[in-house]
Parts: sequence; structure tokens; C-alpha cells
Amino acid sequence: MAESLADNVANNLANINTTGFKQTLLQIESAPTLDIYRIQTDPGQRSTTPLPGIPTAQYVGPLGTGTQIYDTPTSFEQGALKTTGNTLDLAITGTANAFFSVQTPNGVRYTRNGEFVQDQNGILRTQDGDAVLSTTGQPIQLSVTAGAAANQGNAQATPQPAGSVTVASDGTISQSGVALGQLALTSFASTLNLRPEGANNFAITGNAGPAAATGAIVQQGMLEASNGNVIRSMVDLITAERWFDANEKSMKTQDDATNTAISKVTGMQ
Repeated sequence: MAESLADNVANNLANINTTGFKQTLLQIESAPTLDIYRIQTDPGQRSTTPLPGIPTAQYVGPLGTGTQIYDTPTSFEQGALKTTGNTLDLAITGTANAFFSVQTPNGVRYTRNGEFVQDQNGILRTQDGDAVLSTTGQPIQLSVTAGAAANQGNAQATPQPAGSVTVASDGTISQSGVALGQLALTSFASTLNLRPEGANNFAITGNAGPAAATGAIVQQGMLEASNGNVIRSMVDLITAERWFDANEKSMKTQDDATNTAISKVTGMQ
């Protein structure tokens, strides 16, 4: 249990500088209890006429077995905003329940990481190469300069927009005053059915109820920081260490008690 808590906190700390990262919480519950019985065989009731023994099971009481992990939900609380001034850096404000939609090899996924780039063909993509989708379900296509297009075979070439790119608060992307499309912003009836899948993406599990986001505001030239809390994480690590120490002492106490019981019952020293 303590190890699971430490692993969870370590993951949150490792992503404290990851744009749009959402920390994972750890919910625990009591593990099932065991009913303890004293099993014995009562002797016959008359010494002169031996009777067969009668097996009995006397209830002693419940035995707790500690705790277990109930769930590892994600905290979708809004992270702090930081200004970058980069044209293709986007952040969602106004609601924590709104996500950019991206096309991955495994299907459509959702992210709060708006640190976008454009590829050599002008497709708007995430840092991992996933295409950013519009409300029509198609990738956002920007125009690039002829020089950038000519350097498609050069991995070091940085494509440049062929004209200024602006992003309105509703997610409409325009280039040189011409609207190219609107970002697909998705919200969910139940964020409990969103699960992290890696690469800062979330996948739908169960009945999440995706729908077009309402109340979401897109901020250009800004990014949303991780919502992890370093101080809280350090406190949780200390708690995990104390749990481990307590569990170790508890196991030693139970082991000593078992040894004592065996020694007294059998008469062994």
C-alpha cells in the first residue's frame, strides 16, 4: 500500500513541469475482514461410556486485513497559466472540463496540453505528432511558406506559417484573416470515465458522455501548467514512509505473537 502511494506521488512529481498534466489521486478503502473461529472437538460427555467427539467452531471475532486501493482518479483542476507569446501555444480557460481533441494511432484522444507545432505540410500537431482536430473531425491545416515546403526532407527545417495565425476565444483559427477551422473542444458528462493513456492524453472508458464544450475560452500564446503540487506531494511521500514503518512494525508484532502462541500451546521453548 505504501509502495503504491509512493509510486503515485513519484509520477506526479516527475510531471510537475509537464504542460497540461493532471495529477493522479489515490483512493483507499478497508480490505475485506476475515471471521476467526476456534475449531476444536469436544470430548464425549460420559467417561464410563465413551462417546464420539463433537466438532465445534466457536466464533472469536473479525480480523482486519488492512487497506487496499479503491481507485486512482485524475484531478482535473485547472492548472496555472503561463505566458509564452508563441503563436501556436494554446490554453483552455473558463472550465476544467474541456479538452483539445487529437487524432492518435489508437483513435481520438483528449488533452489539455496545447503546446502545438505545425509539420512540414502545415498540419497542426501535438509535440508527439498527433494531429489536432477541428469541429469537422479533420486536422487543422495551416499554410506554410514555399521554403518550408521545399525542405520536407530536412528534419531540421522549421516550417513557417505563410501569414499571421490568430486563434479566437472560441477556438476559430485564422491565417491572414481567413478562417481555416475551429478547434474541436470536448467536455464530458463524467470525467471519472476518462483515464490517462500516456503522452498526456486521455481515453474514454465507460459512459463518459462526450459533447461539444461550453464555456471554454481559448487563450493564444499561453500554456496551462501541471496542476500538481510539490509541497503536497512531499507531504504524501512522508506519509507513505510512515505507513511503511507502521506496517513493518505491525507485521513484526503479529509474527512475535504467533511465535509466543505456538511456544505456549506446544510447550516448546
